[in-house]
Amino acid sequence: MTENYLTSITPDSFSGLIFGFEGVKNAVVLLNGPTGCKYYHSSTVDNQCLCQSEFDPLNYSELWYFGQPRVPCTSIDKRDYVYGSRDKLTEALSFIKANVDFELMIVVNSPGTALIGDAIDEIVKETINGVPVITVETPGYSQYVWDGYSKACRCLIDKFLPERGAADSEKKEKKVNILGMSIFHKYYQGDGAELKKALNLCGISVGCVLGCESSIAEIEDMAGASLNIVTDPLYGLEAAEIMKERFGIPYLVCEGLPVGFGGMEKLIKEVCRLTDVSPIPFCEESEKARARSYIYLSRINSLTGLPKGAKFALHGTTSQCLGYAEFFIKYFGMTADSISLIDRGLNENDFNRLTALLRQTSMTSSLEKDILETDAELVFADGNIIAKLKALGRDFSGVEISLPSLGYTDVIPKTHLGPAGGLLLCEQIINGMRY
Repeated sequence: MTENYLTSITPDSFSGLIFGFEGVKNAVVLLNGPTGCKYYHSSTVDNQCLCQSEFDPLNYSELWYFGQPRVPCTSIDKRDYVYGSRDKLTEALSFIKANVDFELMIVVNSPGTALIGDAIDEIVKETINGVPVITVETPGYSQYVWDGYSKACRCLIDKFLPERGAADSEKKEKKVNILGMSIFHKYYQGDGAELKKALNLCGISVGCVLGCESSIAEIEDMAGASLNIVTDPLYGLEAAEIMKERFGIPYLVCEGLPVGFGGMEKLIKEVCRLTDVSPIPFCEESEKARARSYIYLSRINSLTGLPKGAKFALHGTTSQCLGYAEFFIKYFGMTADSISLIDRGLNENDFNRLTALLRQTSMTSSLEKDILETDAELVFADGNIIAKLKALGRDFSGVEISLPSLGYTDVIPKTHLGPAGGLLLCEQIINGMRY
């Protein structure tokens, strides 16, 4: 009875491509395709990174925007599939050129429109001049969201970074880039800020957080870094490998997302070792946050014994699940009831680390338990999973860790990474068990 409405519809690589490009400041991403390909991407992007102080659909009533401020669309119809998209694409480009300030024009051909065979690169260059242009074909797109995001990053690197060796003399020993984060990640703003704060405390500057409201100038300067940090290999490893091959920049892949105190401490210590600086300033700040967390945890533990032994369920990428599981098990003493991996088999290193952790704590069965069968008190997942469990009548506290969202508006940027993230999770766990 529940089979139909509990089926998930997840973003694919076409979505990941658009999200990757929309993560560049002052870029216009024009979708050459039917209007139905636009609405989800426009609303998701606008909700994640607001670009206006008010929202009035009448401000975007033009044919190409359809009441939404992001991802204009040529609205290809059945006639255009026969006669071609040139006229509509030229008209849309001309309108945007005359009415919008932008530093980069990106035209993405939808999978269906790509079959028409229009020379969109030629059409765009006939209309747009004076700013960089990227055109992307997406025929037969049915890969994962991170595949599309990786392709967007590759296009940006190819477009804006110099050739091999051109920036070698400009390398800065205490400067890093962060790869593997996207505006599709729920807390990307808070996550990026927490990573920057942790690194800055140790005298390490962050040049570019690629795909997270990064400017063209920041992308152009990426080759000047001495190290690339990959937070999730699904999203960032390909870009890191390109930059290592092209510029000789080494990269460090996080052993799971650096959730909470221990995850970030491990990451910062390793980055500091590679850049020859001391991690002590960050460790001191992290210890202060640990002390504050301990006060509240010891209080509730003395009264109830919790959160030790409390059951949790996770749904996310392997990198996410490893980071959260390590923090919940090692710091809170919680028990894994179900761990659902959306990328199972694609991140072998983190999967091996996760299975080793669960084996050591006798929780390996959690990897085989369907999250829709969980009876955990606390569920950390996307809004879809939380809604499904609510529909099944389960009694639990749900915490969103990824998109899609149930619609909660984060006025203050949040994070589950590092000291700030450890404190927020402490708060959410205590209150989740209480209410």
